[in-house]
Amino acid sequence: MLEGLQSKLPILIGDKYLVRYIDDGDIEDIFDIYSNEKISKHIVRKVHTTLNDSKQLIQLLKDRMVEGDNVYLGICESKTNKLIGIIRFLIKEDPQVITLGYGLNEKYWGQGIVPKVIDELICYIKSDNKYLKLRATIKPDNINSLRCLEKLRFKKSGEFMKVGIVDNEEVKTKRFLYYKKL
Repeated sequence: MLEGLQSKLPILIGDKYLVRYIDDGDIEDIFDIYSNEKISKHIVRKVHTTLNDSKQLIQLLKDRMVEGDNVYLGICESKTNKLIGIIRFLIKEDPQVITLGYGLNEKYWGQGIVPKVIDELICYIKSDNKYLKLRATIKPDNINSLRCLEKLRFKKSGEFMKVGIVDNEEVKTKRFLYYKKL
């Protein structure tokens, strides 16, 4: 999955950012991201209260990558290798459609990092010549992500209710559905 992209890792984005695989050394940076309630509420994920929560998440990401339908990548500062965000690519129902997800440390919001990184990664995704669309689902109140998708020229396609599990409880959230042709 996403061979053209994965074969080029790590990828330098401009001179400030690096995209690479997430590893066990990223536990504290993952904690910085997912212990923030503002971030967790937009992605329907448990707020991390301990480093062990972050360690478990890293293991979950690794397990999902082994299963083969997910690719999780870290967005890092190129000079320090500090992980500041995560990008997820999922191919599930339609093998020609990639579902995109991302989370960014709040300290880096509003700097155009995610659109810049995703725009660059799209070039590598296109090199596989087998994917037709990117798909993203966003909660209506996630204004920063809505702006990000607009910058990337995604088009709104509809709305739906998503059901997820957080702390063994079912959570329903309204989502906007966006697509971008590759």
